[in-house]
Amino acid sequence: MDTKSRSFRKKLVAGGSVVFVAAAGIAFVTGCMLALCYSLDYWETRIPTVQDNISILWMVEMAVFFIALLALIIALWKTGEKDENGKIKLNWFDRLFTDLQIVAGGLAVFGIGLMSYIYFDILVGGQWYAGLLGELSETQLREYNEWYAFNPSQFEPRWLEIFFAVLATAFLFSFALITVLSLCRKLKAGAFWRHTIIGKIVYYLYEAAKASDEIFWKVMVVLVAGCLLSATWFGIIPVLILIFIFVPKWLRKYQAIKTGVAEIRRGNLDYRIPVSDNGELDRLAMNINDISAAAGVAVQNELKNQRMKTDLISNVSHDLKTPLTSMVSYIDLLKTEGLDSPRAGEYLQILDEKTKRLQKLTEDLFEAAKASSGAIPVELGRIEMTSIVSQALAELEERLNANNLEVIFTNKADSVYVMADGQLLWRVIENLLVNVCKYALCGSRVYMDILTREDKVVLEIKNMSRDRLNISADELMERFTRGDESRNTEGSGLGLSIAKDLTKLMNGTFSISIDGDLFKASVALKSAEGGPKEKAV
Repeated sequence: MDTKSRSFRKKLVAGGSVVFVAAAGIAFVTGCMLALCYSLDYWETRIPTVQDNISILWMVEMAVFFIALLALIIALWKTGEKDENGKIKLNWFDRLFTDLQIVAGGLAVFGIGLMSYIYFDILVGGQWYAGLLGELSETQLREYNEWYAFNPSQFEPRWLEIFFAVLATAFLFSFALITVLSLCRKLKAGAFWRHTIIGKIVYYLYEAAKASDEIFWKVMVVLVAGCLLSATWFGIIPVLILIFIFVPKWLRKYQAIKTGVAEIRRGNLDYRIPVSDNGELDRLAMNINDISAAAGVAVQNELKNQRMKTDLISNVSHDLKTPLTSMVSYIDLLKTEGLDSPRAGEYLQILDEKTKRLQKLTEDLFEAAKASSGAIPVELGRIEMTSIVSQALAELEERLNANNLEVIFTNKADSVYVMADGQLLWRVIENLLVNVCKYALCGSRVYMDILTREDKVVLEIKNMSRDRLNISADELMERFTRGDESRNTEGSGLGLSIAKDLTKLMNGTFSISIDGDLFKASVALKSAEGGPKEKAV
């Protein structure tokens, strides 16, 4: 609900309340005048003036009565402002005990009834009533006074009595209306019973019992209370009502739990038992749902681990078998043709390349195992990242140039000092640059940026991939996973996994992201300068 609608609602409630108080006050005074007119008419005087007054007063009474009724309906309809969740907001007066509000409202109504004596006194002592009695003869007037026995109190000054009477009437009608509107808001908010004294006690006991895990004592207390209440003729009715309300509800929850357990036992770990409250059976259903969810996650993890183990064995076997097969083939050729063969030098060169590749693969396997298990010694110190990046670029310049890659290195950080292990950080940067050499699009640019985020110094490397990256970032960081599915590149697929594990050993974070063919790797390490603010890029 917007501000304009809320303002209009408040104006309707306020206007209806004012109109109701004014119309109800006029109707009350008119009723007092009718009562006096009927007292003369009942006395069988049959005065024409009294009959004329009764007709006029009844028209006024009916008009103001319907106005007051319409204003009350509008105020009751529009009262109760809603919050952003659509619930009725209760003020401090609404939060008082309903019992006390009903008693206070009843006292206000009783006070309004007592005000009739004051208005009788005012009207009897006024000109209007004197004009009515002026139609009587002296004998009739004396007989009427003896029969009615009502004399004005002669309160002086009269205007002061009228002023306090009107003020008291407006206050009593206003308080009664405020009480009725408060009770109406409680009914709309569903809090009428909860705000009674008995309701507070029952609700507190109900919440305490619902939150307790002692199901045995709760059942015993309910059964004993039901037996005691049903022992009396007036107590069996609420007991039967409670039985027909709560027992079917609990049985439906029990059946839902029974069905859920059966589904989970059959292997349907995605099944969830519906939960609608926070009672004992609902908490049991939530626990079963949590167990089912945890079991589902464990099954998925186990399946993933089995798949990764299978892929690991397959990939290791393939990567080991490829160079070994070539080595065996060329050794057989050397045996057949002899070392004096014109192609012996070529065979030996190929054997040397395959041997180095096999050696590199073996070293990567050992390093990946040590990095994953944390068996590598780590000595953290204050390291300047720019010099390490520059050194790595210089050492890999030949390979970068061979692929016609232009590296654009920019320092956007306030500080480039990080807490890291120099050797491990060097290996991380080397692995990232080697990955660029193997998989970046030839003739493209490679962007390397150093920047700061909060208390971290971040090294970002971005490049365009040579092959389509139809793989997620998480899968790309798994061991033996490459961007090219054909496995025709010379890499082992362990570079990113090793970089991630080494960064973790230095209390840093390693992440990669893929946007189309754009590949971005980030290495974030804690700044050695106490966490400078991020520099604007």
